[in-house]
Amino acid sequence: MAAHFSDLKDMFIRTREAINDFMAILTPRIENAKDDHERLYYHHIYEEEEQRLDRLNALIPKLDFYIDNDGARSADNLEFVRLLQDISLEKFGLHNFLEHLDLALFSFKETEHAENLTRMRNITADDYQSIKPILNTLNEEFDGAASAAGSVPTDEKEDVADHLKIEKYTSSASGDHSEKHQKEAAVSSSSKPAKRLTVGSLKNL
Repeated sequence: MAAHFSDLKDMFIRTREAINDFMAILTPRIENAKDDHERLYYHHIYEEEEQRLDRLNALIPKLDFYIDNDGARSADNLEFVRLLQDISLEKFGLHNFLEHLDLALFSFKETEHAENLTRMRNITADDYQSIKPILNTLNEEFDGAASAAGSVPTDEKEDVADHLKIEKYTSSASGDHSEKHQKEAAVSSSSKPAKRLTVGSLKNL
């Protein structure tokens, strides 16, 4: 069990570094926005990641304690249950970060930042797939305590607003950026009705 918490710590440290890099890329875009729409768009993304950074800075030191103290990992320990719920919310944080990076790649794809953004995007996609089985294991071990309200993205909800989901985020396969996944997605998209891409209107920002 301690190994899962060590894996989560590594994941959150990795994403914290990526968020700092991402915010540094966004800063000049906000400062030099061509209009209020562009400024608000990137400011909104920046602010969400800034809030997540604050959460990770508080969460990562707590993981250290529970990595080292087996006896404290109990569903009867309210502090530990709160930690599990905080971890559950970071699953949504990873999903959000993945979408933010994909949005950024629309407008930064021909800039010096494209390679770094793509690298961050692919690592985040892998981490997002990795946290799902870890949370499943924690929920089984601690009576569902690692399931916080609001931690399930629209793309993963069942029987809710299917026409608003984006197919590439609904896959449960690991490494959805991989060549294998891309081939599967191409085959799938040829046999299924296309779903609406709600971010399409933002491509030209």
